Amino acid sequence: MSPPDPIQQLVMICHKMHQAGQQPSVGLLRNKAPFKVSVTQAIDAVKQFNSSAQAPEKPAEHKESGRIQALEKRIAALEAGMSVLEERLSRIQQSEA
Repeated sequence: MSPPDPIQQLVMICHKMHQAGQQPSVGLLRNKAPFKVSVTQAIDAVKQFNSSAQAPEKPAEHKESGRIQALEKRIAALEAGMSVLEERLSRIQQSEA
């Protein structure tokens, strides 16, 4: 079993950095890598990442739209519960008057 390609490992680190909100660069990549990385390896990895950076965005957008829909459902349920509570409060206030 051969060890994983260092460039592929570096590209994976680039994806992790991107998910953490950092823009992968040669310097950051060399700093974050758990093994010694040459400048040319880092440049190749960043180039590969940049050429494939568009592909991971689509699943994130889909996940985000699903999250938005779930939050919209939650808001609707909370608003319905709020209207019930307001109605009950109104009844209590009318019975006390």
